[in-house]
Amino acid sequence: MRSQGESAYSAEPLHPTGTALEAESYSSFDDCHFPFRKWLPLNGSKPSKIVVALHGMSGASQDFTVLGEYLQRSRKDVAVYAPELRGQGSDPEASRRGDIQSRQEWFHDLHAFTSLVRQQHPQARIIWCGESMGALIALHSLATSPDGQLTCDALILSSPIVGTHEQIPAWRIHLLRLASRLLPRMKISMETLSGKNEVRVTRDSIHQEQAAKNTYHLPAFTLRLLNTLGTMIESSPQYAQRVTQPVLILHGGHDLFSQTSAVESLARKFLQSEGVTLHSYPESYHLLFYDHERERVLSHISQWIESLNP
Repeated sequence: MRSQGESAYSAEPLHPTGTALEAESYSSFDDCHFPFRKWLPLNGSKPSKIVVALHGMSGASQDFTVLGEYLQRSRKDVAVYAPELRGQGSDPEASRRGDIQSRQEWFHDLHAFTSLVRQQHPQARIIWCGESMGALIALHSLATSPDGQLTCDALILSSPIVGTHEQIPAWRIHLLRLASRLLPRMKISMETLSGKNEVRVTRDSIHQEQAAKNTYHLPAFTLRLLNTLGTMIESSPQYAQRVTQPVLILHGGHDLFSQTSAVESLARKFLQSEGVTLHSYPESYHLLFYDHERERVLSHISQWIESLNP
């Protein structure tokens, strides 16, 4: 999928050092251990499809409880595995929280975890499902994987972030890029970056109010992490052109992080755009799994998974 002379995105993932998933954690490429949650078929059957779910910024694996429990009820052939992400609020290493040295660490972690899941379920198809920041990680990791690298068989992007220039003034973005070079580990809040005090993430909740209730909430992030995400957001349309797997995109019409037109444009960028399914929910916001139309969202995911070839 990559060409010579490509940017740092294309560094090849390292081989995972772990040999199997432990009960509630896994060993990543650098021997760091991260917790994960899983939702297996309730009848004890072997799943034929595995959803590897990546949470959003300042999120955690438990954010996929709604999805995991729904699929347990509605399907007997699907399991959900959700790892905690490096640099986020449930990272066991407190010094890493709110920071990332390189996006490659996220990619290496995802490949390591996926490899270990495949060892547990060698016959199952793997579906990467990313929410918000997790969607960026899944998309870029897939698009930059070297030929022959085992990745995923399909991709779900829930509330992908596209076009930050519409929410964050250009001068703030330029200042962030400069500051991230000079003071990479300096931390600021998202509110400081965006200049907004309140961001509604569901019909009935505001981000700041909801986040304050979460034990894994992070109030601020390093400049280099924010700059990394900004670069990934801007280049997502370019990297979408490398993806050949089936793609499901889910988007809320009131999502303040991405305009509908920008998400529709992203959907058209995929190499096989006919293999892209886009579901829009005009009255929903950013956190689709917890908004008032979640039953429709979950049903669409279940139906799309069922439509994939066995």
